[in-house]
Parts: sequence; structure tokens; C-alpha cells
Amino acid sequence: MPIVMPEEKPRELPPPGSHIAICYMVVDLGTQPGGRYKPRRQILVSWELPDEPRSDGQLFAISRRYGYSSDARSSLRQDIESWLGRVLTSDDFGKLDLTELLGCTCQLGVKHEAREDGRMFATISSVMAPGKRTQKRLPLVNTALALSLDDRPFDRATFEQLPEWVRKMIETSPEYKAAVHPVTMDVPGGVQERLRAMLVASDHKDANGKDELARLLDDEIPDFGASEPRADKKPSRRASR
Repeated sequence: MPIVMPEEKPRELPPPGSHIAICYMVVDLGTQPGGRYKPRRQILVSWELPDEPRSDGQLFAISRRYGYSSDARSSLRQDIESWLGRVLTSDDFGKLDLTELLGCTCQLGVKHEAREDGRMFATISSVMAPGKRTQKRLPLVNTALALSLDDRPFDRATFEQLPEWVRKMIETSPEYKAAVHPVTMDVPGGVQERLRAMLVASDHKDANGKDELARLLDDEIPDFGASEPRADKKPSRRASR
């Protein structure tokens, strides 16, 4: 008797149209392949749709990947400006914390598109400020998650809570590899050279906040890693016999 593949279950998609949405995930994906473009740093923003439960009672969720850029033409900047209802200024760049959007509401435009294989999927067509009757913040059903690959130490606990497909995507990035496998400083030479590198790396300061690097490096520090004896070192009695 043959054992055949079962019928594929149709995926439930959030219906097209305008939906109230609550942001529950802002994740640094690291550098990802860009398709037609060169690899670039990306972030993932996810929302839950409280007004659209699935047939099993769970909420629909939908995500969008963005290039991590503040360029005026970037989708990230355009959507954030539309969401906040204002134009970003120099006071925002380098300071606006996107993780503060967790729990914030917006109005999402959702549309359905067909893949090359004929399957349908839902995409975000617009991100806008919530309507006047919608609260700026609403309680979440999903756990709020935020992850930066620049954090040290790496937030392994949050990483493990991410969906598997998100974790696998992050694991391919060089930023993830640098976060979980910090580069160990390997400095050639003797003690003097190693001390120099250690002081530079630690930005050594004295009690008054002054740089001690030059003073410490000028001290007489025996270099046990040197291959030749110091010229001013007196020979031992055994060597002089």
C-alpha cells in the first residue's frame, strides 16, 4: 500500500485591508543578503493584529524586514515618519530608540500577493499613525521582544525566545558570529608589547582621570618573552666561569 504525501493545509492569512496593529518585536537581523542589492544590515519589525483572530483563536501576526538606514528614501525612515506622524529631524538620528515602539499601536495596510509558485502571502503596504479613537498603547498578547547584536554581553535569553526562522536568519550574519564568539586579542612579542596593547584596549586611567599609558610604558618592565638578554644585564657567576 503506498504512503503518499498528505494534502497541504492552506495557510491562514490576515485579511487584506486596514488593521489596528500593536508592535511586539524589534530585532536586529545583522547583515543579510540583499537579493538584487549588496548585503546590508537589516532589522525586523513585527505586529500583532488584535482585531483579527485566526480560526484557532490566536492573533494574526505580520512582519516586515527593513534595511537599517535613515536615508530619506529608505522604507524604514518613511514608515517610522508615517507611524509617528511627523518628519524625523537631526534630534532623532542616532538617538531615537526603535525598541520604544514595543506596545505602540499603528494602522497597518495589508495586501495579498502571489509568489512565483502560486502560493499567496500577506505583505504590509503601509504603516500609519493610529486613528483618533485608538489608544497609543495597548496590552500585548505576544511577548515583547527586542534584540540588538551590538549588545555585550549577547542577550542569549531573548535570542532563544525568537521564532526559529528568525534565529536561523540571524545566525547567518557576521554580527551574530562576532557577538557569540568575541575576538580574543592575540598580540605578538613580549610582555612590553602585550602590556601596551592591553592598556590601549582598556583606556587605562589613573585616579585623577589622566592617561597613564606613556608613564607605564616608560617604566622598567622585564620582558620575559624576549629572545635576547638585555645589554645592561650582568652575567651570572656560572656564565662567567
